Amino acid sequence: MNGKYRLWFYTSFKNKLHFSRTFVSIGISIIGYFYFIKVKGYILKYYKQLLLCSIAIVIYFIEQNSSWVEQYYYGLCYPKISLTQQLFTSWLNFSIGDILYIILGLVIAFYFFRGLKNIFFAKNKLIVAKFYFITIFKFLLAFFIVFKLLWGLNYSRQGITKQLNLQEDEYCKEELIELTENLILEANFYRKQIADTGLPILNIDTVFDQTKKAYQLICIKYPFLQTKKISLKKSLYSFAGNYFGFTGYYNPFTGEAQVRSDIPTILLPFIACHEVAHQLGYASEEEANFVAYLVAKNTNNVYLKYATCLELIDYASNELFNKYVEDFEAEKGITKLLQLRDCMDNRVKKDRKEIRLFFLENKKSVANISTNWYDSYLKINYQSNGIASYNKVISLIFAYFKK
Repeated sequence: MNGKYRLWFYTSFKNKLHFSRTFVSIGISIIGYFYFIKVKGYILKYYKQLLLCSIAIVIYFIEQNSSWVEQYYYGLCYPKISLTQQLFTSWLNFSIGDILYIILGLVIAFYFFRGLKNIFFAKNKLIVAKFYFITIFKFLLAFFIVFKLLWGLNYSRQGITKQLNLQEDEYCKEELIELTENLILEANFYRKQIADTGLPILNIDTVFDQTKKAYQLICIKYPFLQTKKISLKKSLYSFAGNYFGFTGYYNPFTGEAQVRSDIPTILLPFIACHEVAHQLGYASEEEANFVAYLVAKNTNNVYLKYATCLELIDYASNELFNKYVEDFEAEKGITKLLQLRDCMDNRVKKDRKEIRLFFLENKKSVANISTNWYDSYLKINYQSNGIASYNKVISLIFAYFKK
């Protein structure tokens, strides 16, 4: 092939290649444009869901860094959130949160049954079902975000161990036995200071006042436990405690601490202190128990001290029995617990028996289901021990003694 034909062939091939590239580029641009329009349509259509998902993801990543949560959320944001809640709710003598739960339950029930009805009578059931699924998804995401921002991020805090510089270590059966014996001796001592021959009966409003005074005292020693306002209320759902197994609870949406009013009142001082600890930002159950223990230790209130001893004896006994079970010595564990029980004052034994009988007689069959649900809830919120985390207050007490 001579030079003339080679030049013609090269020029022709180059022009065709350039044309092909141009054609491909135009094709990609057209496809990209329509794809962008489609994506843009999805974004505009589902922007609320995408925004909620983005916020939830950000919250998730923040939760992974406990020092951030401790320093910025608990240190800067939560005190303002909590104080704002107290300003709106603490001056009322009834629980706003409990009323809001009733309203929310009615609204959910209404929309649930209306949704079922609309899906059942719809011509295109799939489209209607999709609409309600997206609505439920948005509601759950919004609920999650509000819960985390108002209080739930406290589950990811460094907490009381950081504030008191506590180092939790393993403990043995002998240490647990010694602790249980000391708690029993204290319970005997404080019970003798209470004149009631039967199970002591306390006025719930008096308990609330004494709880507030006890927290005013403890913040002198531990300033981080200071609170400007405390919102303690009688639960409107006390009857439901027999079904769901609670004695008190904290409402993160209104900042109110609720306590059952139908249980043996000697239990109320410790429960009230425990729920106020949640209000202060101690989300984990073992930390709330430990804060209640510190408050009781620092007060002269005999009823609070006695109630705390009763509670901690149960936790220490559970931990002790678990140690025996781990060593495949369950029978020895039972024998040891019976020996410890013999060290109790007769009135302490009688009080514990009456308390135990109250809960056995009033416990409903669904209580175990709700307990399992709460166990899962705690594990989802980074409490790996679940419902057993209540007993872990013993570990904090040992760390406090060894400090």
